[in-house]
Amino acid sequence: MTGRTRSSVHRNTLGAIGVWLTLLSHAAQAQRADPRQQVDRLFSTYTRKNSPGCALAVIRDGRIVYEKGYGMANVEYAVPIGPGTIFHIASVSKQFTAFAIQLLVADGRLSLDDDVRKYLPELHDFGATITIRHLLHHTSGLRDQWTLLNMAGWRSGDIITEDDILGLVWRQTALNFAPGEEELYSNTGYTLLGLIVQRVSGRTLRQFSDERIFGPLGMTHTHFNDDNTEVIAGRAYSYSPRDSGRVSNAPLQYANVGATNLLTTVEDMARWDRNFNDGKVGGARVLEAMLQPGTLSSGKTTDYASGLSLGEYRGVRTIAHSGSDAGFRSDYLRFPEQRFSVVLLSNLSSVDVDGLARQVADIYLADQLGPRPKTQTLATPQETQVDPKLYDNYIGDYLLGPDLVFTFSRDRDQLWLMATGRGKMQVFPLSATEFFFKGIGARFRFVVGQDGRANKVVLNDGGVEMPGPRFTRVLPGSHQLAEYAGDYYSSELDAVYVVAQRDSGLTLRYPRGVLPLEPIQQDTYVAGYPIGNVQFIRDEPTRVIRGFKLTSGRVRNVSFERIHLPSASH
Repeated sequence: MTGRTRSSVHRNTLGAIGVWLTLLSHAAQAQRADPRQQVDRLFSTYTRKNSPGCALAVIRDGRIVYEKGYGMANVEYAVPIGPGTIFHIASVSKQFTAFAIQLLVADGRLSLDDDVRKYLPELHDFGATITIRHLLHHTSGLRDQWTLLNMAGWRSGDIITEDDILGLVWRQTALNFAPGEEELYSNTGYTLLGLIVQRVSGRTLRQFSDERIFGPLGMTHTHFNDDNTEVIAGRAYSYSPRDSGRVSNAPLQYANVGATNLLTTVEDMARWDRNFNDGKVGGARVLEAMLQPGTLSSGKTTDYASGLSLGEYRGVRTIAHSGSDAGFRSDYLRFPEQRFSVVLLSNLSSVDVDGLARQVADIYLADQLGPRPKTQTLATPQETQVDPKLYDNYIGDYLLGPDLVFTFSRDRDQLWLMATGRGKMQVFPLSATEFFFKGIGARFRFVVGQDGRANKVVLNDGGVEMPGPRFTRVLPGSHQLAEYAGDYYSSELDAVYVVAQRDSGLTLRYPRGVLPLEPIQQDTYVAGYPIGNVQFIRDEPTRVIRGFKLTSGRVRNVSFERIHLPSASH
């Protein structure tokens, strides 16, 4: 034993084992606390070879501290997503268009208070001045281009050029509201901003941003894609989910820029994020201008700046924007005081990029964030058992907006919802009055009176609440339905719609399909997207139907006049 007793060896052995166990314990704790592994668990659903997925960059002090790809950029050929995969980032593009505008302001080549028609004389004179500032802050009142295009018969898979959009925008003769009166998101405004950059600088938005923004910042895999035929090496394809875990192609053929269609990587977005810290491009003046929120005519300040949403998460200030086109989903989330950011880009339409980006922040900023908001819920809510007889108090119709009706019905022990333009789906109780949709993040609650009968439903989607009072439908007789049948034309859409009587109801045929019209009130019907609310207009002296107005989402009161076409049109 060379000078050591059996007991000393035993003690030394136990001590060594103790140290070893302690090290193992510390390693296990470190493994459990390793934020990278916690993040990987968040994205484990998308690591299959038959699944599209996400690219992620976690940024601290302008440097990437973790980056990774999950899933496939191209499912057909099993091409994996990596940090260098190029994604279409949809509306996250808007901040770059806004930055180009702010650079021109700093150059002294335009003012945010300039009348837009100074640069775009083709725009209709609405009788009120729309400024560049209105466009930046979504306070212009301009109708949204995507809903207008859909109303006119376009689909997202169509090749849509800037000329296609502008041809429709120039036809508009009315606004949603007077400039500065409200804030309502308008992609149209950012398409026009991109065109203003071109007309002021003499360079396309792609050329201007390449020279003034992306080149100086080293964003070598980033550009505005104004050519839908261009081959882009390393680009992710677009997908939407199907049943049984399968996916479908979700084609996107945009050849328009300004509001959307920037292609980039999470690594290039980290270079963009760093510029908000060091001001390499634009300097302090432009960066400060980028964060100035909009102001309404009433003096109220909005939470939207130049392509950036100003808010807070768990008590901490945030600057963010998300995007959604076809199967692409994107989110850019900054915590300026913490000098921390998350960039998440996806090519699958069902991915909740907003929620996942915030969960990544939860992990890395665990000791710097406040309490979780009450609206933040578990990814998989737990169903509660309630007395199905309660459902009798909830069945009926609720109007959540001009173009959204919830109709609840009971089938034995189940509560079912039919929403405008959507299929019938079962809903599940969280409590006696609160319910959720399986596979969808939204939930809702019933507001009941003293008699226990619901008088209102409140939809909660990501913390945004939309109340809808109960209403009683006015069901017209067959002779009344005949009054509405006929042909209608909109010069603003250059489209003919046909209203027809079918059995005990009405249908509406527009350039891309036929939708049923659900009666709401006298002369008011609602259909699925993109039609929305249909308000028939009568001639006052004769009470004869002379037309209707459409309101759907970000488009209000598009006028149609009754016309007479050959009967073959029906």
